Amino acid sequence: MSIAADQGAMRWDDLAWAHGYDPMKAYSSSKIAFGLFAMELQRRSDAAGWRLRSNLSHPGIVQTNLLAAQPGMGRPKDTTVVKAIRWMSARGLLVGTPSSAALPAVYAATDPDARGGRLYGPRGFRHLGGLPAEQPLYTRLQSERDAVRVWDISEQLTGIRFRA
Repeated sequence: MSIAADQGAMRWDDLAWAHGYDPMKAYSSSKIAFGLFAMELQRRSDAAGWRLRSNLSHPGIVQTNLLAAQPGMGRPKDTTVVKAIRWMSARGLLVGTPSSAALPAVYAATDPDARGGRLYGPRGFRHLGGLPAEQPLYTRLQSERDAVRVWDISEQLTGIRFRA
């Protein structure tokens, strides 16, 4: 998951972004779809008694090579956001590491107190770093109607139907 799921929107009429591709909007849309799918999986598990836990996690922000300019991914140069992250990291304002960024996912997957259908991320300033904790579910992930729609589209695209 990514904090990008808290911005942007689904592009229902062009999910593959075949027209008017915008890398950041497409990324945000993909994260929203991922989150909606996870929420629907939890609802279906609860209803059918599957006894599985589907939850989400996000790592916060850590300066890694994933932020580097990558022309093949539509980022020919560093963005303003990347420059700001580097500036904050150099001044100790972002102190996360790849290891600490993994903690919310590990917590969400393994801690007995982590409940399904929830979002876990860093508890620090603006959820950018720190130890894992439950976070408010992003507004864009709260629509049950949209979650069912993503689920149905996923079944259509894969040709696989899950029966309760």
